[in-house]
Amino acid sequence: MMGRKKEKELPLQSLPPKHKSRAEDNDYKESEANDDPAVQQLNISDESTEEVVIPHTNPLGQWGNQIQFVLSLVAASVGLGNIWRFPYLCQQHGGGVFLIPYTLMLFLEGIPMFYLEVAAGQRRQKGPIGVWKEKSPYMAGIGIGNCVVSFIIGLYYNVIITWCLFYFGNSFQAELPWAKCPVDNGTVVKECELSDSTTYFWHREALNASPSIEEPGVMNWKMTLCLFSTWVVCYLCLCRGIKSAGKVVYVVSIVPYVILTIFLVRGLMLPGASSGLAHILTPKWEKLGDPQVWLDAATQIFFSFGVAFGYLVAFASYSRHNNDCRRDVLLVSFTNYATSIFASVVIFCVLGFKAHTNFNDCLMRDRLVIADYWGSNISSVNDSVVFEMCNNPTDTNNTIVSVINGSSLNLECCQLTKLLDTSAQGTGLAFIVFTQAMLEFPAPPFWSVIFFLMLLTLGVGSQIAIIEGVITTLCHIKAIRLRREIITGR
Repeated sequence: MMGRKKEKELPLQSLPPKHKSRAEDNDYKESEANDDPAVQQLNISDESTEEVVIPHTNPLGQWGNQIQFVLSLVAASVGLGNIWRFPYLCQQHGGGVFLIPYTLMLFLEGIPMFYLEVAAGQRRQKGPIGVWKEKSPYMAGIGIGNCVVSFIIGLYYNVIITWCLFYFGNSFQAELPWAKCPVDNGTVVKECELSDSTTYFWHREALNASPSIEEPGVMNWKMTLCLFSTWVVCYLCLCRGIKSAGKVVYVVSIVPYVILTIFLVRGLMLPGASSGLAHILTPKWEKLGDPQVWLDAATQIFFSFGVAFGYLVAFASYSRHNNDCRRDVLLVSFTNYATSIFASVVIFCVLGFKAHTNFNDCLMRDRLVIADYWGSNISSVNDSVVFEMCNNPTDTNNTIVSVINGSSLNLECCQLTKLLDTSAQGTGLAFIVFTQAMLEFPAPPFWSVIFFLMLLTLGVGSQIAIIEGVITTLCHIKAIRLRREIITGR
């Protein structure tokens, strides 16, 4: 006994429990697990009501606040198409009846795809390529396609902004340069005389279009300078990433609504506004049977919401994980929908006024033709005589009508509905039809300035989203080997 080594006594705390019940053993294991720091970080008491915030993982930054995120989505989705394409589609496809397929496509196509892209970007905190690649490596091509399409659209979209900037700069004159035809050696330019001053300015001064594709013409230095200026503006808006873009969206998403409201108030006071509104809102139910109506409604929803371009995923990747993106998607979707209808009302108030003015001018020309044939004063020929000669050229109850019909006198016999049906779309609406209508307003330069300012803000807002979608994608896949600060200033 004396030679045996004395066993080392262990501390009492390190001795394992010997006789424990199963419940006591489970309590011991649970308390031991709770001592693990990793478990403690995720262990939340049932009595705690604090929200668990998952840390932001996007290395490119985060929106300053939730308002910036919502306004960026509004600026991205509400663009030039809401102003100059949707009103044209309503006019061509049955007026108010076009809202039926458009509303159905909103719920069947627009909102679901919009929600898909925003939710995916917010959850994964990555650009389009990263989001689809996580689903499957073979689906990364979808994100690449988004990036390529956005890049091509961005090049084209910036040209449209260039045209708006050119007209905006030319609006700061006492007399707008497209108000009258130019005079060469004391005579009016024949090409302008055969068309009109606004069309001539658009094709010859703004575009400086050559006669054919075989004749490239000369460099349009004015437009080249405007194009360079628009790229500089885009760079300044994105030079610090979403930090600078988040400030810009306050302007580009709100200013268009202010200007549209100003035009609405002015347009409702114009003669002929009611005719324009009746033309755009009166439903033509037979149009519902035309498949092209449904196709155009789906196409307009697709492009208006900006789905499949990638920038919705990119914008959402800068948002917080726990953001209620479903609320944001519904808010932006219905804002986009309401903006299209609001813009249509404004546009056709002005177009109704223009058609009313052109109709009265047409009546005056026909009255002059009839008065010249009669050899009397124009005051002796009222509008009813013109209508009767145009509608009943062979009426035997009227000697003048039976002898002089509309065809022999070459009367124009204009109709207000036909003038409203010939409204243009796209660039023709903005740079020809609408500019011509504003010439009839008091103080045309003021209306021209705010109109093209509205187009500029709409274009810049969409362009920011398009280019940011491309930059975010390239940064996430590390396709840009240079430092980001060199490329974008971030």
